[in-house]
Amino acid sequence: MIVLGAVLPHPPILLPQIGKGRQAEAQSTLDAYDTVAAQLRELAVQRLLVISTHGIVTLQRYHILASKLSGDLERFQANLLTFEREADNDLVIAIQSAADTHNVPLTPTNHWEQSDHSVGVPLRLLGDSVPAQIAVVSISFRPPQDHYNFGRAIADALTTFSEPTAIIASGDAVHTLTEDSSYGLHPRATEVQQQYEAALANWDQKGLIAIDESLRREVDESVISPTLILMGALQGQSANPRILASEHPWGVAYVTALVQTQPDPADSLADGAAENPTVLPPAGRDAESRGGR
Repeated sequence: MIVLGAVLPHPPILLPQIGKGRQAEAQSTLDAYDTVAAQLRELAVQRLLVISTHGIVTLQRYHILASKLSGDLERFQANLLTFEREADNDLVIAIQSAADTHNVPLTPTNHWEQSDHSVGVPLRLLGDSVPAQIAVVSISFRPPQDHYNFGRAIADALTTFSEPTAIIASGDAVHTLTEDSSYGLHPRATEVQQQYEAALANWDQKGLIAIDESLRREVDESVISPTLILMGALQGQSANPRILASEHPWGVAYVTALVQTQPDPADSLADGAAENPTVLPPAGRDAESRGGR
């Protein structure tokens, strides 16, 4: 039973051991993480699926970790920062079976990127709100519609479980919003960021799929593919998305969102948007203008 979805950014600088004080520049994001962690505890989530953007990412296939997750953040000069969770084998088997049924090219693997910060940062920040056993899948370079379809296969897999289950789509949004970014400024970055946030707030997978793929690469975003998988996985739910934080302190957009769910027998979200969507503030607002610290 899926009780919660979330979109979480994963910049390692959010961790105090790496940020060394600079993480305070993204305080709204950190506060939003606290809100997500509180929801995971309140709903007593027992199963968790994390959608990774920095695990094993290939052109034509998705991957699922079939063994214990164990990694560190040595790439970011923090080799003492580790993260690990046992594999939720029942969840892994169910997702693999559903993927086979839906003809989704999903490969189980016992090896994962050691410094996958798209998993490691959320696990570190969410702490003990995360179950002891989890499942991890990766995005791929397949078309956007295929990511949504992968999510639909995941939805079928998760219907077999009665335990409260959550899904985290881990991804950083546009990386080229300002000249402060180490990736530089792209003239259409704000446009893509606004399109993404509007589609997320309105739970509009068609709007996400319509964003030009070459433009997505140009503005250097990594959040649309995992969000599409999340949308597909919640296609049988009445989803209520809420953007908790949207900021870009270093020229990279970090969007944190919570998606509360209720069963929807009519499956009204399969081809449309959520009712009563959250009203989106204009992209580019800083934390202070949104009332954050």
